Amino acid sequence: MKDITDSPSSSSPITRVSRPEISLKTRLCPRPSTIAIAVLSYWFNQRNKSLQKSKLVIRLCKWIAILIAILNWRAVPFYWHVATLFPILKVKCRRWRLGSDNEAFVRSQGVIGMNPFEVRTVTKHCATWNACDFMMHMSNSSYAAALDEARCDWHVNKLGILMRNDMEYIKVIVASTHLAFLVEIPMLADYEVEVRPVSWDNKWVYLLSKFTTAPPKGSTTRTLNCISITRTVHKIGRRTVPPAKVYAAGGFGPDESNWHRICKLRQERKPMRQKLSASQEWLLNGEPFDGMDRFEEQRQRNLEIIRFALDGNLGVEALKDL
Repeated sequence: MKDITDSPSSSSPITRVSRPEISLKTRLCPRPSTIAIAVLSYWFNQRNKSLQKSKLVIRLCKWIAILIAILNWRAVPFYWHVATLFPILKVKCRRWRLGSDNEAFVRSQGVIGMNPFEVRTVTKHCATWNACDFMMHMSNSSYAAALDEARCDWHVNKLGILMRNDMEYIKVIVASTHLAFLVEIPMLADYEVEVRPVSWDNKWVYLLSKFTTAPPKGSTTRTLNCISITRTVHKIGRRTVPPAKVYAAGGFGPDESNWHRICKLRQERKPMRQKLSASQEWLLNGEPFDGMDRFEEQRQRNLEIIRFALDGNLGVEALKDL
């Protein structure tokens, strides 16, 4: 039987389908998927670059903030309170080392039997970045802040025994401050503030403060940059204490008699119904007190200079001699 299955002949030619010719334009033109992938890749790359730039900006801002904080570290909150109240802490530590002995504490202050117009304190400061203005020297407002610290240091160290709650509990109130600027204090310069009383009247005490910087080359005299006169008053409650009695009770005077007198008054017990102690009554009564007569001539002479200086700038030169 004959096989009818068709089988290709080995000799028959194979026909190949020819591909259509692709033009150069078609070859060079990318496909839509390629374009989409390229767009997405570009977008992600740009986003990463922007994130890196934003991180760099954030890091730069942080370092700038840290630098500003370092340059203005004295302007942080509560710095003024710490700087002003720090002398109180130092005095309390000194009193603790002396065993809470009042006489030993006052003697360590060096005021017993001393002329009140010659006892002074010196505090050291620096014209930091935050204390200066655009002229690159210490701003006028910064002098008042330095005065707060210097005045507190003087009162706590020289009259601190009178300000205790268990003693006379005298409060010091600043009534006015007069500043005369002579020479500017450059930025980052170290300066000192010297404080001492120079006179008083029936009510007010006048404190002289001098701002000085290091002497220039070839000189041994410190540069006087600013002079300040502060008028203060001493109170027990709402009643004014005469300045002469305040300084006498603090131990000042020609000898130690004032100190011994106030110590005897402190030893007297306060009656049950009496609000004031014997020492407080003595400070507030109208009894004449001549324990400071030895310094009366100097007090009156300085008072005339101060009153003349406070009336105008002509008297500022006279303050340099106080």
